[in-house]
Amino acid sequence: MLSLRSRLSLRSGSLSAILCSLVLGGASIAHAQVTRGFDRTAPAQVSAVELSRQPDYWTTEIQLKPVRLVWVDEVNPTTGEKTRHQVWYLAWRAIVRELPPKEEADDRPINRLDPLPGPRKFIPQMTLVTYADPAKEVPSQILPDEILPAALPQIRQIERDRYLDMVAVVQDLPEPVPASAEDQKWIYGVATWKGVNPDTRFFKIILSGFTNGYEVRSELADQPQVWRKVAVQRFHRPGDRFDPNNSEFLYSGNTEWVMQPDAAPAVSATE
Repeated sequence: MLSLRSRLSLRSGSLSAILCSLVLGGASIAHAQVTRGFDRTAPAQVSAVELSRQPDYWTTEIQLKPVRLVWVDEVNPTTGEKTRHQVWYLAWRAIVRELPPKEEADDRPINRLDPLPGPRKFIPQMTLVTYADPAKEVPSQILPDEILPAALPQIRQIERDRYLDMVAVVQDLPEPVPASAEDQKWIYGVATWKGVNPDTRFFKIILSGFTNGYEVRSELADQPQVWRKVAVQRFHRPGDRFDPNNSEFLYSGNTEWVMQPDAAPAVSATE
């Protein structure tokens, strides 16, 4: 039989364990409320070279959730036939961040820019690219995001928030927000795609319009080309077309900023 001192010691240890569990549990809940399920981040990044080259530079911090899927029934308005589609979607949020002060020597000439004809716009776009070999990433499908109103009610129910589609999210560029600010005014959006090959195992999503960063490269002397800064997140999916589910969508690495060429070469300034 345990002595009174031993029983009190055990009870004290049990209470300490319970209190510790409650504290850690509360911390986990608080963290979940802050992150809201966004578990990939592309921090707002800019180099001194980019700032000096582009005085009107702006950029965002982007946070992503895993890709998920829903099933949507669409009715043909002509025939009345109902077709069920598999819709892939990516929930995201973004916020314009303050930039570090630009370093300039006193004797450096300052290029003064003409005023913009109107407010700068936030116009994000997402492109889903599938490929068979992750080592080469030769595209099998290139799918721009689509506006699919029939999918939004399901997505909002799953994500428990009123995410905007990629048209409704377009707006005047918000003012930059410091990371330390109490009020973090995130923009919440969702990109949707249908027609993705159900046997897709490897794919990436390219996020453009989340910064205005660009540069002109002259790999070909007679055809300078504009390269724009985009964010890229890669995924892999070990499942197949049979019994697809959301647990099959897995990240491949972190979200990263890269430079990507425009589809067509830039027009030469001399032309």
